[in-house]
Amino acid sequence: MYHWPALYVDSQVLAESGPFRAKEIGRSRNLQPGRYVQNINRSQSKNNGRLLTRRENVHKALQRLLCLIMSGLLGVVLTQSNGYAEGPPLADKQREIEAKLELVLKQLAYTDAQVRALSTEVQQLRSQLQHAQAVNAVSPVASAAAPAATVKTASVPTVTTSASSKPRTVDAAFQEVILDPGLNEDERKNELRIKPELFVQGRYSTLPSNGATVANFPSNFRVSRVEMHWSGRISDRLGAGFEIQYHPANDGDPTQLINDAFLQYYPNGHVAVTAGQFLIPFGFENSQSSSIRESPERAMFVGYFFPGHRDRGAMVQGDLGSLHVPALEHVHVFAGIFNGNRFWADNNRQLNYNFRVRKLFNSAHLAIGFSGQVGHQLLPPGVHGPDNQNVVGFDMQYTIGRLGFRTEFVAGDMPSTLLSIRPTFAPAFRPGRHSASGTAQAIYRLTSQNYGYVRYDQFNSDPVTNLNVRAFNSGYFRLLGESSRIGVDYQWKNHLSFNDDAVNSRLQVSWSAVF
Repeated sequence: MYHWPALYVDSQVLAESGPFRAKEIGRSRNLQPGRYVQNINRSQSKNNGRLLTRRENVHKALQRLLCLIMSGLLGVVLTQSNGYAEGPPLADKQREIEAKLELVLKQLAYTDAQVRALSTEVQQLRSQLQHAQAVNAVSPVASAAAPAATVKTASVPTVTTSASSKPRTVDAAFQEVILDPGLNEDERKNELRIKPELFVQGRYSTLPSNGATVANFPSNFRVSRVEMHWSGRISDRLGAGFEIQYHPANDGDPTQLINDAFLQYYPNGHVAVTAGQFLIPFGFENSQSSSIRESPERAMFVGYFFPGHRDRGAMVQGDLGSLHVPALEHVHVFAGIFNGNRFWADNNRQLNYNFRVRKLFNSAHLAIGFSGQVGHQLLPPGVHGPDNQNVVGFDMQYTIGRLGFRTEFVAGDMPSTLLSIRPTFAPAFRPGRHSASGTAQAIYRLTSQNYGYVRYDQFNSDPVTNLNVRAFNSGYFRLLGESSRIGVDYQWKNHLSFNDDAVNSRLQVSWSAVF
């Protein structure tokens, strides 16, 4: 007895039609959602046409089969009605019908195999569509992170991980912004271009803290940041970076016009040597880009221990994952020699030595870093005592769902000078005194474009007043497209601070863009 082949046709696949839709939401170098979805649209349109054509072929084959069966039955009935007994003519007719049936059944089996293969192909296209929709829903925070990296306030390249070729979910993009896996990364992944990246930030400040004056409280409207940046790979072995900023000149301080001016050499795929003027590899707050930071300014310790965030020197950095030791996967180390003495006030022949190690725990959505500095600083005229400038720090970043957490602790010898081209000594400095600081921040993702945060920041033994300064901030910011954001921040503060980028106002509204 002949067994009919099972004819499998996915009605949902056959009925599925219409263009896929997805919008481009990021600036990742490896991911172009618009082009990606257009390819899916074209493939789906062609496959839908092939499906419809093959479905018509199946229907025609079935019709031919039914016609042959009906013809055979009609022939048998007519033969019997004429009184013919079963004989050779009838046997020949049956064999002819069976041959035709076998041919049609083979055609049906072949068509069935084609339909199955095409159904599998459309299922793959459907899976690609789901990835494209996930890209469409990715938080623009990651998009903001990409242009922010090229501004290089934190020397962070465009937000790209080893798995960046795969579309990310909203949670994955949020995790990438909180952990910032490319923090202090070298420039080998970026190609140096003539066109610069521009970062502009305007701010309105009001409601001064108690005791604030015009000298330490920049009120009303101002341009808080204007930066122009170039960085990237010049050749397989050489990279460079250069950044200028205008806002110090606008504030009457032209000494800080050049932020970055450095060269990089890549002896292999895991090691980079940097020389020039660049970010000090210490902690998270000092290195994070201002264009993606949630709060208006960095924690207070950065302005006292590392005013200007940069120094002149040389540094070696490497990825220990190249050693193929499981415990060293995603471990990055930095070791550098710098002038010290608050960036522009280097008036001694001694150097500072900085070291940092950071490890990413991707499965736990966690990053941990340790930093250290050993060096010397200037003492005021006529003052004698230890001139140490030793600082240690610990930082951690963690995400869980919609929540992101960051914390950092720093302690060391009290800074003797403030940010200036000539040594300006802090009034409360005494040799042997120490300062300590801690900050903790929680960020909550309300939607893919709306975020809220709270932050606690404390600095003990301020070198200007020798007081313990505490500040509590709460704020909200909204992403405006790919590269712009607007935010509101309210601060409670018990004493004024006098560090670099000090915030001595209660209310601040900031609007920034990277292009």
